[in-house]
Amino acid sequence: MQTITCHFDKAQYLPGEPVRLILPENSASPSVTFFRMERETELRAVWQDGALVLTDVPPGGYGVCVSTSDGVWEGAFDVVSDRRTEIRYGFLSDFSPLDTDTADVEWMRDLHLNAVQFYDWMYRHDRLLPPGERYDDPMGRPTDLRVIARKIEACKSCGIRPLAYGAVYAATKDTFEAHPEWGMYTMDDRPMTFAGWLYYMNIVPSCGWAAHIVEEYRSAVRFGFSGIHMDTYGFPKRVWDAQRRPVELADKFPRLIHAAAQAVREEAPDGGVIFNAVNNWPTETVAGTEQDAVYIEVWPPHDTYFDLYRLIREARLLSRRNVILAAYLKAFQTADTPAAERSFRLAWAVISASGGTQLVLGEDRSLLRDSYYVNYARLRESFLPMVQRCCDFLVRYKDLLYNDPGMDISKTASGGINEDVRFFSDSCSFSTDGQADTVWTILRESRERLTLHLVNLTGNNAMWNEGKREPVPATGISAAIRLDRPVRGIYCASPDDETLAAQSLPYTAEQTEAGCIYTVKLPGVRYWTAVWVQLEDR
Repeated sequence: MQTITCHFDKAQYLPGEPVRLILPENSASPSVTFFRMERETELRAVWQDGALVLTDVPPGGYGVCVSTSDGVWEGAFDVVSDRRTEIRYGFLSDFSPLDTDTADVEWMRDLHLNAVQFYDWMYRHDRLLPPGERYDDPMGRPTDLRVIARKIEACKSCGIRPLAYGAVYAATKDTFEAHPEWGMYTMDDRPMTFAGWLYYMNIVPSCGWAAHIVEEYRSAVRFGFSGIHMDTYGFPKRVWDAQRRPVELADKFPRLIHAAAQAVREEAPDGGVIFNAVNNWPTETVAGTEQDAVYIEVWPPHDTYFDLYRLIREARLLSRRNVILAAYLKAFQTADTPAAERSFRLAWAVISASGGTQLVLGEDRSLLRDSYYVNYARLRESFLPMVQRCCDFLVRYKDLLYNDPGMDISKTASGGINEDVRFFSDSCSFSTDGQADTVWTILRESRERLTLHLVNLTGNNAMWNEGKREPVPATGISAAIRLDRPVRGIYCASPDDETLAAQSLPYTAEQTEAGCIYTVKLPGVRYWTAVWVQLEDR
């Protein structure tokens, strides 16, 4: 369907910013239609220098369809009041003197990634800015500060916030030897180290290290970054200070996050921090802190699709913030590229349908396959359109996804003894917890709508980080929905379809003693289909 190429000039827009849609040169007789969810919407627009410029666009997620005599293009954009409240996270990790262009930033702009982690950009973990413009990073890679500055400016011009990687407690041997009183120790007074070369430093406010690392964060923001990605390693959890006093890190991290966030925001109006709760620790103590989102780096034993769902749901309940899963796809380490691409589609579907977003895309048309971001996997050209569709879908239907305020009713309305929502099919079975070889149903209900996500695991196991078979198409599905409310319409959309546009689904309504039962036939599900019942205003 997509035979022409257009793009927006920013990954995300703020109220009052003009939204510029760039069309191909010499586009003949363009016709442009905008959508909010299932409805067409009118937006104020004028043509300027080969671009359609929209003004006074209300906050929200929008779909767009451009038709010309040369073909059709679909896309999406969104307007938000604060970029810190809605984060779609990407990464950069190449800053060599030879990296002279910003095509990587432009690709992330087109994917609507509005925050980018600059990974291993720093001179040293405990001294972020280098003594000169050219230097070797901590792993010995040639790095150029001018390249970093260009990419920072490119991000900002594209509506992307650049965040500097900064470990919270890692220091060189020289720093530790100069300040042994800053160190973390075992109970027998041995300095704690990571990978044999980084020394753990004590982050309690009374220790000089805390002030030191916060000042390093401040210097990075003064250089031009919009915030700090505060990295941890998930271990240790309990240590001893230089005076042999126990330190519970889960209790101390909130103070450090507060100090870092305060310092960053003093330097940058849109400044913020993101803290890495490795494998969901210590989410309970940091979820409510002054970070922009809850960020969880996922590792075993969080191995199943249901684990991804549970991580997101619990973090949302704790924080009422967006949740980002750093879910690296190890299937891309193998030679079976189609199986790896299918693993991306299913993991992205589960994370999106569960109400979260995934850190996995970045650099120049690449994807993360392990925790050392430099070892990214380059995506095949033939797969790039599908990646784009997944990202467009996330923005266009964000009210069904990470911005859905509804209550999760997956296990209280459907399955088992629950009969509020029943699914039927002769070709597949259903589960409410992502069981292997089923269509997984994830349900949320708010005042405005009931949302039903169907993720097709038919023909596959329940392990998210493995190569996947092509799911067996789930067909002949119908749903009976007990909902004693007037309905405006029932709709569906999928990134797997030829169009991202919502389809209106016919339905019947039967009034019973238990309330009104709406029955609807659903289209076949390849990977993931979102269905929503739009309710009339009360």
